[in-house]
Amino acid sequence: MKKAYCLCAMLAALSAPCTMLTAAAKETKGTATVTEMQEQNTITGVITDTQGEPITGASVAVVGKSVGAVSDINGRFTINVRPGAKLTISYVGYKTVTIAASESMKVEMQEDAGQLTEVVVVGYGTQKKANLTGAVSTVDLSKTMAGRPQQDVAKALQGAVPGLSVISNNGDINGKPTLRIRGVGTLSNEAKSNPLIVVDGVPMDDISFLNTQDIESVSVLKDAASTSIYGTRAAFGVILIQTKGAKGTDRTTINYSNNFAWDGATFLPKFPDVPSQLRAALEGKANANNYEVELFGMYFDKLLPLAEKWQQQNGGKQGYREMRQYVDDNNIGDYTIIDKTPYYYADWDINKIYYNNAAPAQSHALSVQGSSGKSNYYLSLGYDYKEGTMKIRPDRLNKYNASLAITTSPYDWLQMGARLNFTRRDFTTPDTFNNVYQYIWRWGSFFLPSGSINGYDRRIMAMLKQAADKDITTDYLRINTFVKANITEGLTFNTDFTYAIENMNSGSQDFSVYGLNWGSVTPSYIVSKGDTNVWRDNSKQNTWTLNAYFNYEKTFATNHNLKVMLGLNAEKEKYTYFWGNRKGIIDERFPELNLASPIGQDLDAKHTHRASAGYFGRINYDYKDIYLLELNGRYDGSSRFPRHSHWAFFPSVSLGYRFSEEPYFKQLRHVVSNGKLRASFGEIGNEAVGDYMFESLITQVDRDDVHWVDGNQENANKLPMFNTPNLVEPILTWERIRTTDVGLDLGFLNNELSVGFDWYQRENTDMLAPSQVLPQVLGTDAPMANAGTLRTRGWELTLDWHHRFGEFNVYANFNLADSKTVVTKWESKAKLLNQNYSGKTYGDIWGFETDRYFEESDFTGQNADGTWNYANGIASQKGLEQGSFHYGPGDVKFKDLDGNGVIDGGEGTADKHGDLKVIGNFLPRYEYSFHLGGAWRGFDLDLFFQGVGKRHVWTVSSMNFPLMREADLAIYDHQLSYNRVIYKNGLKDVERYEVNQANKYPRLFPGNDPQGNISVIDAGTNNYYPQSRYLTDMSYLRLKNVTLGYTLPKELTRKAYIQKARIYLSASNLFLLYKGNDLPVDPEINAGAGLKYGGWGRTAPITRTLSFGMQVTL
Repeated sequence: MKKAYCLCAMLAALSAPCTMLTAAAKETKGTATVTEMQEQNTITGVITDTQGEPITGASVAVVGKSVGAVSDINGRFTINVRPGAKLTISYVGYKTVTIAASESMKVEMQEDAGQLTEVVVVGYGTQKKANLTGAVSTVDLSKTMAGRPQQDVAKALQGAVPGLSVISNNGDINGKPTLRIRGVGTLSNEAKSNPLIVVDGVPMDDISFLNTQDIESVSVLKDAASTSIYGTRAAFGVILIQTKGAKGTDRTTINYSNNFAWDGATFLPKFPDVPSQLRAALEGKANANNYEVELFGMYFDKLLPLAEKWQQQNGGKQGYREMRQYVDDNNIGDYTIIDKTPYYYADWDINKIYYNNAAPAQSHALSVQGSSGKSNYYLSLGYDYKEGTMKIRPDRLNKYNASLAITTSPYDWLQMGARLNFTRRDFTTPDTFNNVYQYIWRWGSFFLPSGSINGYDRRIMAMLKQAADKDITTDYLRINTFVKANITEGLTFNTDFTYAIENMNSGSQDFSVYGLNWGSVTPSYIVSKGDTNVWRDNSKQNTWTLNAYFNYEKTFATNHNLKVMLGLNAEKEKYTYFWGNRKGIIDERFPELNLASPIGQDLDAKHTHRASAGYFGRINYDYKDIYLLELNGRYDGSSRFPRHSHWAFFPSVSLGYRFSEEPYFKQLRHVVSNGKLRASFGEIGNEAVGDYMFESLITQVDRDDVHWVDGNQENANKLPMFNTPNLVEPILTWERIRTTDVGLDLGFLNNELSVGFDWYQRENTDMLAPSQVLPQVLGTDAPMANAGTLRTRGWELTLDWHHRFGEFNVYANFNLADSKTVVTKWESKAKLLNQNYSGKTYGDIWGFETDRYFEESDFTGQNADGTWNYANGIASQKGLEQGSFHYGPGDVKFKDLDGNGVIDGGEGTADKHGDLKVIGNFLPRYEYSFHLGGAWRGFDLDLFFQGVGKRHVWTVSSMNFPLMREADLAIYDHQLSYNRVIYKNGLKDVERYEVNQANKYPRLFPGNDPQGNISVIDAGTNNYYPQSRYLTDMSYLRLKNVTLGYTLPKELTRKAYIQKARIYLSASNLFLLYKGNDLPVDPEINAGAGLKYGGWGRTAPITRTLSFGMQVTL
């Protein structure tokens, strides 16, 4: 630990020789500098393509110096340099040019079809794409952020590169997607395998703070050879983001862009007409021998004729309005009173009442870039606004961005600068007492009446309208300063220091709610004044990061190229959190903590801190750009481990062979224009195993589980209760991630067609896992030790093609990736299916294989207790039955996989699992995307398709099965295809069974969500045991985005002093070309409110977005 904290002192020692070196350079080279400055001239030039068209934004840099320029709209640039100095001129999509400076230069750049000379940002530096030996992918910003609208950087990366998974479980406008590179890497710390995100050289956990229009480049590092340079936090890949900075320009450039958008849900469930809902509930309950069907006092046999008359008189579903009371059978109204209980039978249009199909959003971005003398500046401002799709009291998100970057070059060998970034996110949502998404879809379109009586709203609508606003304001401030010095030819020194503060303040209150409660037509307090409360919380995270490194570059004997980097890094983070709550607001006009009752108040707090440091080095060598070698090493220290395990060394090596550059390949080069083999192996440590894992901690029991005295009153004396101290492993150390990667890069037809393929293996050899099984009487879990091993294997394929047909530029690219994760070592002798064990494929879902529905011919008769006698050759499912449910005609029949004549789960273990099998896996497989597009005479078109080839989930969702919960009796419009039991004599005597093998659902039966008789598989019972038939298939292919743009002719824009102007139309999530299930839920959704109440899918919907905007450069 002491070593980690002493790194700052060592850095100071490092800066001293650097300071002396700089001073010496000033002293000994002072005369030479003056002489050189006297020899410098103002060099001008023009940069064009092979067609003579000017290239705007090309970078002009002086080799070995810290000065440069950028070409303007006419391709012109100006730079102060002595004649003959080497200049490098680069632009994305064109081959980099190295040329001697001269008066009135004319530079022609050729298209780089394979972009092999493109400079790719890697750890602490850049490399030519052609010379990369690690697994590195770059994001085409023109197709992800710059060319089409997107407010969230993370969501914009979905489908951008192979191997990067971006998963959004719902459409919450304040939600953050999960990012994962190459699958799952660890099962510790809640199986979090988050990649390290580095923005301008500094780790950043939440990139939603970034303005998409400020981003200049994004690189994704996937294997240990490319990520190990970042050390402890880079075990599961790195996303490198470079934002736009200050660059030298001949003139001040102003950019402005905007976007106006409207969102609507891609999928929403629907209820059938009310009589269909009631008949299904009556039949389902009759199948359970229950003939009194009611919800909150409304008996369905009395409700059904009223609903049928309402449908005859009113037709379809109704919007929100004042409810009408029953007059007579010819004027049925919307509700009536029977025995003092209100009966509601109107059919309300939930979608129309609660959802907005055109929720507005807008974005604005303004940037200014220019130069003054030897200093350059870049200023940007951004504003984003977005509303949720709830029509009444929608969520609102405001985001404000401000960035300032300044660089100055007091000498041609020295550059220094600073960046300041500030972001504020304001999120507001109604803090309802009950979750609206859960309750509007819980029972039926009749039971949650969405109309008023005498001006009073019913429970959910009243809660929504009268709720307080929950406000979450998060400020993020990042201050960075850096210095780059060209000490001698080929030797540079870089150092930067960043201080970041993330401050979150939130709070809300539960107000009293007045309206019509369940089962009442008389207004009253739904939430009483005594149940009001107010809470506030705050979190603050301070982080500082220091980097310092030397780069040395040298060419020996013409063909031997060497690059060496040595450096160090240190980071320290401190996090504090506080929460306070009080009940009983004295005056709801002033909802403050100090104006609420102190009786029953509650507090919570958290304080963590961590530090890490590392020494790193990299050696790159190539011979004639053909034989490539890269060596990386990092000696890392982390405070997350015991003192004796603070430090560890992690090496990596990668090799490359560009066989297309060999003389023997010359005859094939007109066909195969580029060919490279790559291979890498490396090890990297994972410190993200959780806080204080090596400390034995004692925690306090939650206040809701604590016993009270003094009559159990709120002001009673609390009896403090504490949990048993957790056990810890005294020799806990790093998780070690070993990565092997083999890749092949090919370019055909002058690199117009390029192909990339990677196969990889990532193995976590010291993963945290329970060290041993302990008896339950101990009262605590087994300690975590470095006792597990997890292995992920996968592959990635990339295809890219582009071609020019005269004035037409067309392109197509395709990405496909797959991975599979296996637990290769885990202490579990029993190998129960619901636990980890050696050999288990992570994410597997176990269940039965569905055969068909039972027919009457499958039985020889029914017994008095309701059970059925199975015919010969039909496996018995009696062991699965619970309560009054007995398998019979119209029910689900499972396959007898072990052939013993009985359907069961065996012993519930991996070795003896009876008729159970793996029916799916919840991890996404075969993730793919492709772009099709082109440009012609100012028009540009891009079509982006994205999908998942294989993914499953098992849920006890009411959306997935009719009458899932007995307390709700919900059935949806897509669930009306079910096997029937036809009754006579008032639903008590069965007349016949109508079994159709083509029906989607079996015989109706309420209450299928509890755990069945097999405890080692997921919840579900009766006809809904985990099985292949009702496993939710989450695979899909969608047209993710279509953007059509038009860039106005320069002849027009120049008259208005506009360098460039583009207008565009865009549509996101336009439609699905394939969807693996027929549920009224978007295939990307995997969340819901009230999951244990069948709430999967009841959440903020994924949205379809239509928008337009413009981009202007002055």
